Amino acid sequence: MRVMGPYDSGDTIAAIATPAGPGGIGILRISGPKAGEVAARLFLPDNPRLDPAALPPRRLILGTALGKQGRAVDRVLAVRFAAPRSYTTQEVVELQSHGGPAVLRALLAAALAAGCRLARPGEFTLRAYLGGRLDLSQAEAVAQLIAAQSEGEARLAMAGLEGGLSRILAPIRAALILAAATVEAAIDFPEETAEIAGPDLARNLRQEALEPLGRIIARRQSGRVWREGALVVLCGRPNVGKSSLFNALLGQNRAIVTSTAGTTRDAIEESALLGGVVCRLTDTAGLGLEPGELEALGRAAARERLGQADLALVVLDGGAALTGEDREVLAATAGTKRVVVVNKRDLAWAWELETLAGQGAPILRVSAKQGQGLEELARMVGEALTGGQAEPAPGEAVASQRQAEALAACAQAVGRAVEGLEAQSIAAELVSVDLAEALGRLGEVDGQDAPEAVIEAVFEQFCVGK
Repeated sequence: MRVMGPYDSGDTIAAIATPAGPGGIGILRISGPKAGEVAARLFLPDNPRLDPAALPPRRLILGTALGKQGRAVDRVLAVRFAAPRSYTTQEVVELQSHGGPAVLRALLAAALAAGCRLARPGEFTLRAYLGGRLDLSQAEAVAQLIAAQSEGEARLAMAGLEGGLSRILAPIRAALILAAATVEAAIDFPEETAEIAGPDLARNLRQEALEPLGRIIARRQSGRVWREGALVVLCGRPNVGKSSLFNALLGQNRAIVTSTAGTTRDAIEESALLGGVVCRLTDTAGLGLEPGELEALGRAAARERLGQADLALVVLDGGAALTGEDREVLAATAGTKRVVVVNKRDLAWAWELETLAGQGAPILRVSAKQGQGLEELARMVGEALTGGQAEPAPGEAVASQRQAEALAACAQAVGRAVEGLEAQSIAAELVSVDLAEALGRLGEVDGQDAPEAVIEAVFEQFCVGK
């Protein structure tokens, strides 16, 4: 594996591996060829017979952590992972202290003074990738597992970490390599190689590469909301109860609610688990016609968010007659996946649901104020977002957006190669170029011969310490 420019794997790096703020435990992680030497400067084992520079591997050792001046900082547990049997495949030492920020900062400062450099975001996992511990798709799964907000997201990330996507891609790569080798042989040794059996090779490529790629990409579309969550936007005219419904779904008073219309002037976003899907629930300004520059800006922001939404919750007031503004909102969301929520069901009804016949969307009566119908609404939101499809089975990997885009480009290149082989009138050199592009795009997912820019972009998404 290559060593990337700013990430010199010959350095010994250190970082705090636990979240910022007070906690029961804090971890300082050190990785690199001088990890043992640094540990000897930071750690004094209670057992005087133990060498702090070469602690017994995979055993927790009790002792005292030392700061830059050699003063005791905390009582800690130290554990050493000998190369290559560590996460990074290098020598690794971790100090487990109490989780006070001052203690961890003192330990990190001592490690840097002892010859470490501060680890960059994702650099420990990058070293695991460079050392062959993980492929690129597994490394991305580490970041997804850290960021997971629901059990479903965590399960999908774990499937990627266990190599689910890599196992699916391995036979595709093998088919592409075989096809590329066959075409190259025909180009380099035309006298010694029989003419390429274009239709047969095209059929194999279609069955073993193009169709599996199509299935992966299609599964990404249906499984995306399970993996990444969804943007759900509440919209409607002013004073229909959008903010009250927003607060009720969150279970907290996040948006200001008053009897004055138009209180919300900007989009407010919070996360909520609805129907098993992590939703970025967004409360927007009313899509009314009230005058004023500030109100107009609020409406523009609401329309912008609505254009990005995976699902719109169109909120209507069941206790007041439908207005022209209500009908404008319904017309504006006609091209968006939506659920129509008729609020204030605790009040006397001013109109019947049959009035909305032909809207082509699920309709539900709720009372945000009384909490009536909210469980049914959450279930309805989950079904609308997933199309009623079940969460991917345990162990089934789903490609991320970046991976899906690379795989789509790979499929396009394979498709061109298949067409060229089927036509038998396209020069073998052009087919070879298409197959090389397909392999390059596949490498952007599994990391084999991936460009450095792609690898750096992946690891920039990590937090420091992982």
